[in-house]
Amino acid sequence: MAEEPGYLIGPKLLAEIRNAVRHYVSMYGGGESTRPRQQTQDRRWAILGADLLAAVDSLTDPSTAQANFVAQKANGDFEILTESVTVVNRFENISIDAGTLIGVEWMAGEWTPYKADCPAMSGSMASGPGGGGGSLPPAESF
Repeated sequence: MAEEPGYLIGPKLLAEIRNAVRHYVSMYGGGESTRPRQQTQDRRWAILGADLLAAVDSLTDPSTAQANFVAQKANGDFEILTESVTVVNRFENISIDAGTLIGVEWMAGEWTPYKADCPAMSGSMASGPGGGGGSLPPAESF
């Protein structure tokens, strides 16, 4: 049997293959870091399962934490789903506590926070002892 001619894969071609694979994985699925299939799913509600610390450096050293998506039930209430994703925080001056309701959006190949519930600024606004604000119960409610 005659040997088929082969191809030499250099660094440039390997980078092109890697980019093509990433593109198709992000379009058609392949794990938690993939882009949602529907445009309406680019932004989701989630509950942080751990503290999301501020980034050490926005470009090279972001922080990460697991979060569970939240969905709206037929009666309008929210429920915490088992679907978990890694949230990447590139903000150097913002950290978010575990158990906080956050809005996440798909940007640059990662789920990133774009809004979060904040702690109350005064005791009159607090939801309970310690002025914790409007956060949902921490990870044990998962």
